[in-house]
Amino acid sequence: MKKILYVTDREEYSEHNFIGPLFEKYLPLYAHIDIVYFSDYKSYAERKNKSIIIPTFDRKKLFAAMQEIGIDAANYDFVLVRNMHDVLEYVLDQKQKYNFKVGFRLSFPKIAASLEKAKAEKSSNLLQVVDNKIKTYTKSKLINKCDIFLPTSKQMQEVYYPDVNVPIFTIPSAIDPQRVQKKECNISEKIIFAYIGTLSELRDFKSVLAAFSTLTKDNWALHISTNDVTYAQDCIKSYGDIADKIQIISVKTKDELFAFMAQCDVGLSLLPDLNIFNTSVHLKIMDYYTAGMPALMSENQLNSTIFEDEKNAWLCDFSVTSMAKKLEKIISMPKQKICEVGDAGQTRLLEVRNYETIAKKLSEMLAKL
Repeated sequence: MKKILYVTDREEYSEHNFIGPLFEKYLPLYAHIDIVYFSDYKSYAERKNKSIIIPTFDRKKLFAAMQEIGIDAANYDFVLVRNMHDVLEYVLDQKQKYNFKVGFRLSFPKIAASLEKAKAEKSSNLLQVVDNKIKTYTKSKLINKCDIFLPTSKQMQEVYYPDVNVPIFTIPSAIDPQRVQKKECNISEKIIFAYIGTLSELRDFKSVLAAFSTLTKDNWALHISTNDVTYAQDCIKSYGDIADKIQIISVKTKDELFAFMAQCDVGLSLLPDLNIFNTSVHLKIMDYYTAGMPALMSENQLNSTIFEDEKNAWLCDFSVTSMAKKLEKIISMPKQKICEVGDAGQTRLLEVRNYETIAKKLSEMLAKL
């Protein structure tokens, strides 16, 4: 078996539905995998089964820190780095010494997201625009020194790193076939919508609430799970006429997340028409369909290649009018029909966005390098 070191940008103990299924469950069927997590709370390197915990301050001398606990980087055939360009630069500098191949995993274009966030908050300036271009150019040069590039989608590579010319294998967000659940239709006539994840000016959640505020029917509720509680509360205050129909619910673990979704009927993934959102399928969509819950999502090229409106999802433009029209239609539907849409979407994702299948194809791609 080939040996892979996967260097993540995740904290120790963090739950993450990408790293877990793909790199801890399915890829180990084809290769030996060790996963590096960086910790702000450790002062020494430590091995825990297949996990290697490295103090954050040692990230630029990763292999020396590993050597201190008896792990030789020369034993790995591949080192894959997730998102961290400074660590990628370090790994590339060590590539010849240890004789491994290098891959770079881009899960989300954080540089572009920072600029878009500044624009949304009306704090961007020319210096940030120039800085973004310089960083993108520099990172493209780094990626071209790799043996493989692993973006979330081909669109992400084409939009943000069009000059990359190394082999590319896309690793999209997907569902774990061993985790999928059959959704039980809730008997209540009220349609409960779920919103899970980050809230910010960039995501323009107020427009979503504005759409809800225009609804003529009253048989709905909105349940929100987010770490951005204060922001959510401020948004809700802006739409006081529907505040009594909205709840913010604390969800800390994956099991609590599934319990939360079991009480809801339709998930929301409504995001503005920006490249940072249009070049990847929102991760929470995968959570919704894993739980058998259908989603109302933004209509963009990527979502439309997977889902068909009113067959296995609902798609609409990110405008108050368009969102309100779809919401009104959904709350007029029988619960059984809503559940059927969720079942159809889950079946579709098992066919085209399945971590088990992705792991096999990735192992085959790495073997060819």
